[in-house]
Amino acid sequence: MKRVLFAFIALSTILIGCSSDSDSKSFESTIKIDGVSFLPKEITAYPLNSSFEKSLIFVLKKNLDTPMDLDEMVFRINYPLTQADASGTYLMTGMQGTGNYTKANNSYLFFNGNIVVEDLGNNKFNISFQNVKGSEGNGSTTVITVTGSISGKFQESN
Repeated sequence: MKRVLFAFIALSTILIGCSSDSDSKSFESTIKIDGVSFLPKEITAYPLNSSFEKSLIFVLKKNLDTPMDLDEMVFRINYPLTQADASGTYLMTGMQGTGNYTKANNSYLFFNGNIVVEDLGNNKFNISFQNVKGSEGNGSTTVITVTGSISGKFQESN
């Protein structure tokens, strides 16, 4: 009986050790910016509510080293106080959503496209970028396109 118990404990320890390796990443990302993979290292969601609407600000940081190597996406969605959670489709035209992508000295303000948010509770989200367009502004003709999705547990703001 002791051998069976020992074998069960040993097998359980091995299986538990293996499962923690696959769970170490708290999110999955297929985001692409102009066809180039954007895999953030840190993702955070900040609630920001006012007396007339609820908002969430999402920060996806790819490079955490120095401001010179900045590579991040920040976007905000706005939804009614009466809405139970942040789930919905948000136009990136200013009223429902705003945002930008910054890489080093270049910053692209979102001006078109949709972001679809599925709020799973406990700071877990599925977010899909549906041809979100960004421009440098100031007469620049350079336009970026953000596609793909990110899902998982976002860090909570302090």
